[in-house]
Amino acid sequence: MRRPICLFGLAFVLIILIYMYLFPLPEVSFEEIDGSEAVIIGQVDKKEYRISYGKEILIIYLKKIQVINPQISDVKNEKLQLTDVQSESDLSQIKGVLCYMKDSQAQEPKLGSYIRISGKYKEFAQATNPGEFDARNYYAILGMQIRLQNGVVLEESSKYDWFREKLWRLRQYLSALTEVCFEEDAHIIKAMLLGEKTGLDEDTKLLYQLNGVIHILSISGLHISIIGMGLYKLLQRLRCPLIINVIISVCFMYSYGIMTGMSISAIRAIVMFGFHIAAGIFGRTYDMLTAMAIAGISILFGQPFYLHHSGFLFSFGAILAIGLFYPTVEENLLGESKIEKVMSTSLSISIVTLPVYLCFYYEYPLYSVLLNLIIIPGTTLIVSDGLISIAASIIYLPLGKYAAFPARLIFRFYEFCCNLALKFPGSRSILGKPESWQIFIFIVILVVSALGSKKWTKLQFWQWLMVALLCITMRFHNGIEITILDVGQGDGIYITENNNCYFIDGGSSSKNDVGTYQILPFLKAKGTDRLTALFVTHMDSDHYNGIAALMEDMAQGGIQIANLIMPDIDEKSRSDVYYELVGRAQATGINVLYIHKGESIQNGKLKLTCLHPAAGEDSEDTNAASTVLYLEYEAFSALFTGDLEGDGEKSVTEYLAENKEITDITLLKVAHHGSRNSTAQSFLENVSPHIALISAGRHNSYGHPHAETLERLENAGCLIYRTDEGGALTVCVINGKVSVEEFLERN
Repeated sequence: MRRPICLFGLAFVLIILIYMYLFPLPEVSFEEIDGSEAVIIGQVDKKEYRISYGKEILIIYLKKIQVINPQISDVKNEKLQLTDVQSESDLSQIKGVLCYMKDSQAQEPKLGSYIRISGKYKEFAQATNPGEFDARNYYAILGMQIRLQNGVVLEESSKYDWFREKLWRLRQYLSALTEVCFEEDAHIIKAMLLGEKTGLDEDTKLLYQLNGVIHILSISGLHISIIGMGLYKLLQRLRCPLIINVIISVCFMYSYGIMTGMSISAIRAIVMFGFHIAAGIFGRTYDMLTAMAIAGISILFGQPFYLHHSGFLFSFGAILAIGLFYPTVEENLLGESKIEKVMSTSLSISIVTLPVYLCFYYEYPLYSVLLNLIIIPGTTLIVSDGLISIAASIIYLPLGKYAAFPARLIFRFYEFCCNLALKFPGSRSILGKPESWQIFIFIVILVVSALGSKKWTKLQFWQWLMVALLCITMRFHNGIEITILDVGQGDGIYITENNNCYFIDGGSSSKNDVGTYQILPFLKAKGTDRLTALFVTHMDSDHYNGIAALMEDMAQGGIQIANLIMPDIDEKSRSDVYYELVGRAQATGINVLYIHKGESIQNGKLKLTCLHPAAGEDSEDTNAASTVLYLEYEAFSALFTGDLEGDGEKSVTEYLAENKEITDITLLKVAHHGSRNSTAQSFLENVSPHIALISAGRHNSYGHPHAETLERLENAGCLIYRTDEGGALTVCVINGKVSVEEFLERN
């Protein structure tokens, strides 16, 4: 049997998938202790520095947690151990804590030591919208269940891990040398060589990510092979005995992995490196896929849920592409030139890792295949030059600065290539998140083509490959879909029908940068690359402050916005932020339109009619002048009311009373987050809604939605759904049937 370990690894992965389906990662909530004072004891497993709000702060990863009473303080420093205290409360689910230290100059505990630390509990943010990053699940996979903010180390044990601490100090020393040698490029080389991403410039990170070359900023197999094989061959030339050479090389690379943080890709690369050079001792042929299988089994045995981790999937997907799919692609090339063979490697990795890109980023950098042909060979030169410059700086600091010049020159070339690629059409292909069945069919076609392509002609191979790509990138739209996003205390409403996509408002007063972290990921996950219209109902910040991020994304070749539609109010009622938003839209290339009562937009079966405000309306109350949109789609109807209240609601109520055809509305987006000052009884009597959706932040300071409003809605016979309870609310209308889905209930 060929590669029995690979077959065992495949069976192992299938068992894990079944296990995760039957027993998903448990949803652990610590809401009852969120914000409360805490004193805990734990062992320092990892530490790093991060930039937070412009300040560098120390982050400590603690494991072997014991929750203690804040009044307990009779444990002597030199005797501090986990078993010295008793737990005050049964918080047994807390196995790991991520501690954000209060002061950047705070005491830095040693790795492996036990510390007693005080601070405030803070839950990790849970995804409440499709496409949103789920910090709670991400850190749970890493073994961290909760955060501790404003941490202060009260005591530290005298015992610690001497070896790991010395490696940490070495990393800090090398980091300082790198900053001197590479100056403004130091953050890139530190990420590439030291695994330190603290000061990684956000613009550089975004540029590399949008072009699909961000993998070079992580410790990976390329770095391990350059450093490890370089050392191994050097010792060979020095005529070092083979066994001693292998031991030294493996131990050195293991130490290097510890120093750089031992990422998933580093663990995989180190294990495979060890098998590669050890094969010579036993006179065996090195098999890349077998070594990869052993590395994967080792990692998943410790944490099976790494199958949900993007780093794990990218790292192992790339090796599978090279070991399993590349030979097939190479065989089916139309020619046999060296350029085609090099391109086939990049193409194979891009195809195999496509589902990972779409599941985590929802878009694909089309020109990454070509860019990697330039970037990867250059990375070899950068890593080599980085090592030389650091070594030179240890001997003589100015020498290290001169030695760093070639790498810095390559960085400028990388930036030029990446910026140039973004200017080409289709550089960012927003394809959306595929369904599970699409991924399954895609993988089946790739496996069959890799194992049975010898029976196919070259044309048949490429035809089946196109079928696989079409299968995973196609998105199916049926009927109309409306989603009220959970943006906290604010509004963000998505409407799509027959590839026409609309968005109403986009802001929050309780979530930071809602456009970047909630709205854009949602739109990309849906595969939305163009908004037909973006409506702003009024100029309260919780309805528009996320729109700037959408415009910035458009300027970078992302989601295009055809029209920005503003309320057509009197010029005296248009604030500075009103004109600022209009000016920014025009500068971005967005057509700006103004809408007032009686005007409508229709595409296909969907029609949006403005019921408020009247043309040139003058109102000192921005809420009262909110745009009100009436949606019609076959027998389905919906009313979107912004923050309508006061005179504005009275005006709309009078209009509805005069126009009896607008009644018995299917869906009402409740005005002003459920405030008692809106959605009056007379308004409800004229609207007669069946379903009421409320957008409000959890535990908001306003108390929204107010009890009086909820009572009026219940008395009107409405089914009430709230984003503060169910997360994003999605309403689907297919063949006349209406369904409402809560994101948190679905997950």
